[in-house]
Amino acid sequence: MEKGTEDIIGYRIKKDVYSNSIEGLFLLKKGATLTKKHVELLTKHQVNPFDVISSTEETSPVSVSDTFTSLLDEVKQTFHHILEQDDSKVENLLHTYEKIIDFSLQELNILEIIHQETSPKDYIYQHSINVGVISAIIGKILGLSRKQCHLLSQMGLFHDIGMLKIDSSIIEAQNRLTQKEYKEIQKHTIYGKSMLFQIAQLDILISRTALLHHEKINGKGYPSQRTEKEIPFLIQIVSVADSFNSMCSAYTYKEKKSHFEAIYELVNESYGNALNPAIVIPFTNFIMRKQLFKKVTLSNNEIAEIIFIHQNEPHLPLVRQKDAYIDLRRASSLKISGLAN
Repeated sequence: MEKGTEDIIGYRIKKDVYSNSIEGLFLLKKGATLTKKHVELLTKHQVNPFDVISSTEETSPVSVSDTFTSLLDEVKQTFHHILEQDDSKVENLLHTYEKIIDFSLQELNILEIIHQETSPKDYIYQHSINVGVISAIIGKILGLSRKQCHLLSQMGLFHDIGMLKIDSSIIEAQNRLTQKEYKEIQKHTIYGKSMLFQIAQLDILISRTALLHHEKINGKGYPSQRTEKEIPFLIQIVSVADSFNSMCSAYTYKEKKSHFEAIYELVNESYGNALNPAIVIPFTNFIMRKQLFKKVTLSNNEIAEIIFIHQNEPHLPLVRQKDAYIDLRRASSLKISGLAN
């Protein structure tokens, strides 16, 4: 059984399933509960198991949207209370967010849910929610405990709270930042650490994350140019989540990238020893395996189907165009631009 598919055992099959390799061959009936043997059968017949199951049954798309809207409002209120040195709402937010994270770790399409369009005025709050969710997902991918995943989610949730102390004219700038403005933005790490350090309900790693999430393991980050051994591993996870979500979100002058485009940039960052490859590659593997057997558009505008993910280079899969196979590891001029329409 392929790595990553163990999490979907027990889900309901949403429709009758037929083979993609033998025309007309019936495989599984709608409503059946997915088992390990089913996953093996589907994979053998070139059917992506993630495409045939229902997402978490207790939660409809409408209630998911409502839940995240409600959370966004709670995050706004709590962050502004913290800004006024009032931590009375922190405990309730942590309790609410714990439930959201438990749901997110089971919801297969959570990245699509959290990367829907959001209002520019809500960017910081939505980004904070998303980075917490993605950090917890990476923790689960890496085999960390539920407790560690929830700590990661809190580290991600509060990592950018210092941005609330940056002048709104800089935050909402429509053009690329000047050097002076960028230096001012960098202060959010110090502001965030100062705001969170005194809150008794928060683990000490949460305030440290606010300070260190822009440090790079090659020593080229800020504010203190720390190297890998000086940056806790859990904070390195949040840095990957922060980078990925920033690229997948539209904001002022910055265009939203596809998950594929973001993956290429993460991998390049890991090759440059800015982000930890021991985090980036498993996360990339997780995302790419959800795209198995899907149609994608290549950088030459042609359509192909992903048919095999390489373990150590998941961003460069084997794709098929009609009867031709292209190994993107050996086709340096080609990349995946996005899912085919």
